[in-house]
Amino acid sequence: MMLRYNIIKSIDATDIEGTPVCKSFLFMYSAFRRAQLSSFHRKWSSGAVVQNHCLRSLLLLLCLEAGAVQAQNAQNDQNTQNTQNTSAPQAIQWEDLTDDDSRASLASYEVLRYARPGEKNVLARFKFPADANDGIYGIDVSHHNGQVDWKTVAKGGAKFVYIKASQGGQYRDKMFGQNWDGAAKQNIRRGAYHFLTANVGGREQANAYLAMLESVGGLGEDDLTPVLDLEWDFETKNGNKVDRWAALTPQQISKIVLDWASAVEASTGRKPMIYTAASWWNERMGGNTDLQKYYQWLADYRESSITNKAPLPVKKHAHRAWQFTDRGRFDGMVNKFDVNKLDGSDLKELMGK
Repeated sequence: MMLRYNIIKSIDATDIEGTPVCKSFLFMYSAFRRAQLSSFHRKWSSGAVVQNHCLRSLLLLLCLEAGAVQAQNAQNDQNTQNTQNTSAPQAIQWEDLTDDDSRASLASYEVLRYARPGEKNVLARFKFPADANDGIYGIDVSHHNGQVDWKTVAKGGAKFVYIKASQGGQYRDKMFGQNWDGAAKQNIRRGAYHFLTANVGGREQANAYLAMLESVGGLGEDDLTPVLDLEWDFETKNGNKVDRWAALTPQQISKIVLDWASAVEASTGRKPMIYTAASWWNERMGGNTDLQKYYQWLADYRESSITNKAPLPVKKHAHRAWQFTDRGRFDGMVNKFDVNKLDGSDLKELMGK
């Protein structure tokens, strides 16, 4: 009996007749042997050689079974991987923006809806370069502006531009690539913005925005920080325009914004800026400060703000730029543009670093 026990102990756990063996199975076999030792002795009493052969044969069967289990586990792992691949995010099914509200129409809505009676008919015209002599001015563009003569824009003194890239989870601005390249060729500092919608999660929308950036080679070292356009997201119900954000609490809105901003910052290394209007913010966000760490770019066309040369601020939030008109013009161009003034003396303020 002792001889058989020593034979079992001496079996190499790494190879039995060329078959890999797990130590756990040796342990299982040892337990089995102890339970059946006496009957085993009676049955195999013909000698150590025979016993050794039988032990090896039995252990080999255990190893073959172990191999079958490992093969099944491998198949299960592959099935799991296939399932994960099937549920992975699919390629974005892009649609070109066609009937989205322009920033100009939304900013005009703000004046008509929230400004005092004497400020509802503001026509703040701005002419490059004559009026751009007291600070750093730029424009923002989308497909609504049509073909842009970037050489004329540069000659007129616009120092920066923000270009619409995407909206929601699947909508893209068809002019984004052309505008992105055109601005760069004229050495105009450029940035890209995304219009946030209330009916799609923040991370999904971040994926759309980042995909558009990737389509033009990503952000360059001198490109401006990403911008999130957070304002009225209208849909038509029963013939009336309704802001989708009205159905969400400030905390729910913040969650969507933070999901977008954190994903974009993680990918680009830049802290995004939020484009908004104090009227929308005060009505939808109230005193919520969840987004306080992000600088704002404020839209405000009020006559009093233009007179005071400063936008209506959002309490406890700092801003870095001010959009004050949608009637900016350049010599030789019929297009009208949204005009923005930097709150500072250096475009490093818009780098998000």
